[in-house]
Amino acid sequence: MSLSDLTKMSEVNKELYMKVLRKLAEEKLFGCFQCSRCTGGCTAFKLLELTPNTVMKLTKLGFINELVDSEIIWTCASCLQCTERCPQRASPYHVIIDLRNLAVERQTKVPEGYLRAVSHILETGLMQPMEKVTAKNMEIFDRDTLNLPKIAGAGEKFKAIFLETLGGI
Repeated sequence: MSLSDLTKMSEVNKELYMKVLRKLAEEKLFGCFQCSRCTGGCTAFKLLELTPNTVMKLTKLGFINELVDSEIIWTCASCLQCTERCPQRASPYHVIIDLRNLAVERQTKVPEGYLRAVSHILETGLMQPMEKVTAKNMEIFDRDTLNLPKIAGAGEKFKAIFLETLGGI
């Protein structure tokens, strides 16, 4: 679904709009005056028409259901360039995160890659899976063959903090 399709959809749900606006007021949503500096530095700009300033505009206009139900909010690379570049200290990144949280809260379809990543972090405590390394002579190495210590994995304390950070999902 493209952003242009979003603006042709349903009417604004005023109750949801007010709930989200109260939450997003902390993110200085209304400080955004559409200068597009955030979009100039966005690494995900070419993916699914994501432009941080357009997400800010659509959120202010009340197209929250449409944004939450679309894949657009999941294309953000979380690089924080938009937040760093904004002269008004508005935070498109935090608005997108709040929209993602709302999507999870509503049990909207979350991309499988995100669920796999969360599952992997809970199991191992690592962001990336450990990979084998291939040397120039095509010999393959892993932690054992390099005599590196084993990684302990995610402890119960880490799991509890991680789940609390996720909001108990």
